[in-house]
Amino acid sequence: MCGLAAIFGQDHLNSKEIKTMISSIAHRGPDHQGFFENEKVLMGSCRLSIFDFSSKGNMPMSDRTGRYVIIYNGEIYNFKELKKKYDIITKSETDTEVLIELFAKLNVECFKLLNGIFSLIIFDNLEKKIYSARDRLGVKPLYYLKKNNNFYFCSEIKGILRVNKNIQINSDIVKFYLNTSFYDSFEETFYKNILQVEQGTCIIFDLNKKSLNKKRYWDLNDDKTLNSSFELFDQHLTNSFLIQQRSDTKIGLNVSSGVDSNLMISYLNSINKGQNNILANSYYFSDPEYDHRKDLNEMSQNYGWKINCHEIKSQDIIENFEEVSNFQDEPFPGIVTIAKHILIKKSYPSDCKVILEGQGGDDAAGGYKYIYPLHILDLIKKFRFSNAFNEVKDFKINESMNNKDFFSYFINSLKGYFYGGVSADGTKSNSEDLFLFSSKKNHKMYKIILEKIAQNKSFLKRIIYRDIFYCKLPRILRSCDRASMAYSKELRVPLLDHNIVNFLFSIDDNKMINKGILRDYYRNFALGKFKYNKFIKQKKYYVSDPQTKWLKTSLFSWMYDILSSKSLQIETLINKKKLTDYLNNFKKNDRIKNSNLIWQLISLEHLLKKNRLTTF
Repeated sequence: MCGLAAIFGQDHLNSKEIKTMISSIAHRGPDHQGFFENEKVLMGSCRLSIFDFSSKGNMPMSDRTGRYVIIYNGEIYNFKELKKKYDIITKSETDTEVLIELFAKLNVECFKLLNGIFSLIIFDNLEKKIYSARDRLGVKPLYYLKKNNNFYFCSEIKGILRVNKNIQINSDIVKFYLNTSFYDSFEETFYKNILQVEQGTCIIFDLNKKSLNKKRYWDLNDDKTLNSSFELFDQHLTNSFLIQQRSDTKIGLNVSSGVDSNLMISYLNSINKGQNNILANSYYFSDPEYDHRKDLNEMSQNYGWKINCHEIKSQDIIENFEEVSNFQDEPFPGIVTIAKHILIKKSYPSDCKVILEGQGGDDAAGGYKYIYPLHILDLIKKFRFSNAFNEVKDFKINESMNNKDFFSYFINSLKGYFYGGVSADGTKSNSEDLFLFSSKKNHKMYKIILEKIAQNKSFLKRIIYRDIFYCKLPRILRSCDRASMAYSKELRVPLLDHNIVNFLFSIDDNKMINKGILRDYYRNFALGKFKYNKFIKQKKYYVSDPQTKWLKTSLFSWMYDILSSKSLQIETLINKKKLTDYLNNFKKNDRIKNSNLIWQLISLEHLLKKNRLTTF
């Protein structure tokens, strides 16, 4: 795991700029800094040593012939298998060297063979081409800016901002974010002209021809011919947990009391015959309603694992908000991101560089509450009215919902699919009358996403595909990357192994959701695999943090001071009088359960003030 930066193009290149960029992201790789320079290309790397701590693993690194030079951020988990299969001879024991030698043999076709998380830049010294690529699901970041005739690439936006002044806010993305609650949905970022390399994509720059070509090397495929047996799913999970434990450093584990964390511990416990040297940590909120210590303590006793628990207080949100915002570069999901940032900061020593975490189970297996109405819509579309009726009946019983609440949730969730703006629990912020801009353009932007996901036949698979590539997962992965790399930790996500994700995406819709139960296939598998594990049986918490509650109480004054400031930066977007009324109503109205818009406004306000940016 590392940080990378590159500058290339036709104009004069300044070697001081590449060093400044690497310096700004040095937290990603404190073990070594290295640079490559020629007349058209500057490359820099800051290394976090995971395999082979010797200087043989330093970057930039060349292949044996000297033709190709690589800077790379991530891990190729199956590098040992690839090394053996393709008879690759290396000087080091790093995945980096295997990767660059494999590229020398197969060029861009090698990306299809990689099982891992990565972003990379490779320079072909012979043909004068630059290759930039990201892993299939976009776990590792990569951003770029074209300025005049040069390109600036970096692992984090802050590196680009450090050497390029007068960057403006991207008003279209800001408005889209406020209207739909979606972000990290396009190549575009919150900064004008700063783009991100898309997941599963390679961009090829020909410096001689001055051309740019994008090539998508992987996509999800709803393949009904694939074997959907529990045995094959078990093989994918076992392999993922085996190879993602590969490291020459100590390994940590971020856990919660949820199904995904329990599945992770169960597999690791089975594979390793106990906890071994894995350091397990969790956080809990200092609020009885959201304090899961009892579950965590029971889990600890059940597995025979030591799980360290760290308390998060509302004051911690205030004290750490600015630091977290600065590391994140862009708006982020909410107080859970701050909680994770604090957890990693407090919990892991310097010799524990790898952390496993259970992100992706809900996204890939169909676990978010707002997707359920899309499944009902599919049944109605197929004239399976009796099935739809029974499904709704079972769902209402499972979720303890009356007809009125179900109807409201059902309509909100459908609106969320067709227009955006619905949270994971199926609620939304009623905020349209606050905005001083039209939503028409944002609806057109969202239609672009709907068109991209229309290749999937069912509405259920469309919304899952949407969440994986354009909405939910990208922002979660970005927030996780910044929270972990702020303290030089590599966060790995075993449940997002591409074989697992593709397997789950090919599961029949009626197995994925059945009898009113979300991600039914996933839960049935887990219950069959670990029959006596009561934690896997437990009901899902849709609202697992006190963000709304705290913003109504202990965080209200802090939030109100920010959003009622006389020098409010977002005042070109929001009606200030209506905003004040909205905040006061939010505080006293117990029926308001969604605080998403308020968090969006706080995040945007900080972004604009910190960078002295304006929205127009």
